[in-house]
Amino acid sequence: MFTLLKAFVFGLFALAVLVPAALVLAVLGLPALAILGIIALPVLVVLAVIGLPVLIVLLAAAVLFSVVFGVLGAVFSIGLLVLKLLVFVALPVLAVMWLISHLRHRERYDGASWV
Repeated sequence: MFTLLKAFVFGLFALAVLVPAALVLAVLGLPALAILGIIALPVLVVLAVIGLPVLIVLLAAAVLFSVVFGVLGAVFSIGLLVLKLLVFVALPVLAVMWLISHLRHRERYDGASWV
């Protein structure tokens, strides 16, 4: 119970200190922010005129590269999947089929001396 009371008292103290500090920062900070915003408007206009076409070209290049590498990645992953299927499915099945046919042919030539 004492811990809860201590947390409540410190919370009230923090609010009592932080609310006036926030008001002072708002009174001093908002005009400074407005002045910086007015100063930044010409810079934003210049960036929009010069930087926006450059940004569009860079964005188009990024999209083109991502599409190309995405398609190459998909083709590579499909090729890797086919290789895995060959190694882990087809080759063991072919090996078992060869072994069965080899044993079947061996029974046919069981009397031959060269086997």
